[in-house]
Amino acid sequence: MKLIPIDSLIVKPNRQRREFDLGLLNELGSSIQRIGLLMAPVCRAEQEGNVLVAGERRLRAIKDIYDLGGTIRYAGVEVPAGMVPVISLGDLSPLEAEEAELEENIRRTDLTWVERAEATSRLAALRTKQAMAADKPLPTVAEIAREVRDIPPEQPVVGDQHTSIRNEIIVARHLADPEVRAAPSLKEAMKILKKREEQQKNTDLAALIGPTFTSQSHRLEQAEAVQWLLAAAPEQWDIILTDPPYGMGADEFGDSGQGVAAEAHFYDDSYEAWKELMLELPAALYRAAQPAAHAYLFCDVDRYHELKLYMENAGWKVHRTPLIWHNTSGYRAPWPSQGPQRQYELILYAVKGDKPVTKVAKDVLIYARDKNLGHPAQKPVDLLEDLLRRSSTPASKVLDCCAGSGATIEAAHRLKIPCTALEKLPQAYGVAVTRLQSLSATDPALF
Repeated sequence: MKLIPIDSLIVKPNRQRREFDLGLLNELGSSIQRIGLLMAPVCRAEQEGNVLVAGERRLRAIKDIYDLGGTIRYAGVEVPAGMVPVISLGDLSPLEAEEAELEENIRRTDLTWVERAEATSRLAALRTKQAMAADKPLPTVAEIAREVRDIPPEQPVVGDQHTSIRNEIIVARHLADPEVRAAPSLKEAMKILKKREEQQKNTDLAALIGPTFTSQSHRLEQAEAVQWLLAAAPEQWDIILTDPPYGMGADEFGDSGQGVAAEAHFYDDSYEAWKELMLELPAALYRAAQPAAHAYLFCDVDRYHELKLYMENAGWKVHRTPLIWHNTSGYRAPWPSQGPQRQYELILYAVKGDKPVTKVAKDVLIYARDKNLGHPAQKPVDLLEDLLRRSSTPASKVLDCCAGSGATIEAAHRLKIPCTALEKLPQAYGVAVTRLQSLSATDPALF
């Protein structure tokens, strides 16, 4: 038995300060006095003296016993007052030594996130080896979290306590990767791993889709949006990109500075017609959307907050501010002799579930109009492709319930993702059909 003065055992300042439960500490002290000390604290001999490696709670209990005038026994022998039995690290079995070293590492306060992840992972591996050797159930993440975070037995392991330990164990498997190891935090390292997992998933899907994708992968129907969607199977699409009427009376004036005859919209764009549609469309879209989905709806500035309310009431989480399409070729001046040219339109962005974006992009999108194919509200394909790229994976499915000229179909076609497009008006439907036919003609060249 090796005995040293209890006050000479060094507890290093970088060791994590443990807040011991007073009741549990008293229970341990009573147990030590009743049946003796079963396991002595572990120490390492260093230049400045004996440094505590493991057993701080036992050390505290022994000090309390001495302060109250009590005595302790170890290995059947009474220990002289003021002394404490210790075990040198070198006297332990390999598993015991590893456990003691891990105890020391986990208690340090100056660990980097990499060192902490490595220590937590090693502890989980050690507990697994010990459980297998004793033919006991393998440790759970909650049990490792309780040990590492000093969570009392009566307190549940919840939220970040469980997540952080789980993430440390996961990331530790990838620390040989320089990019992961160089991450500034555990959170950023997990982001790198999640991004790689998603990229690999997308790569696998892209390889599967490959050259088999053609214009026949799209679906274009002449139909009224709400009725069609309510009759369709739910939760089919993970991206909704659509340009519904604005409810601004665009059927009564030219919207691009070319005069009424050239640019008058051929559909009912009254506020009353818009409101009738929006009282039903957001809920129909929510039903049609997959559990994790994004929605992009073009809208007028006067209708944004009202549309936002309708979407939220249907269950969507709507971004507080709209995306802005800066139309660099727009030159219409609503007040020709008194006001500026109109060069922007709004896009409402909403989320269902927890679908992440595939890239974080700016909220101002700068694109000129395409050559008009016969629909006054036609949007540029590059703009729509930009929006789709923010949300799409090779497994995505796009819905445009107000298809107009069919530009969304072409944007989805570029990304090799199928699009279902609905258009009620025959004039617009004919334009969309022509566009889809043109994609058919280029299938062999593109793919």
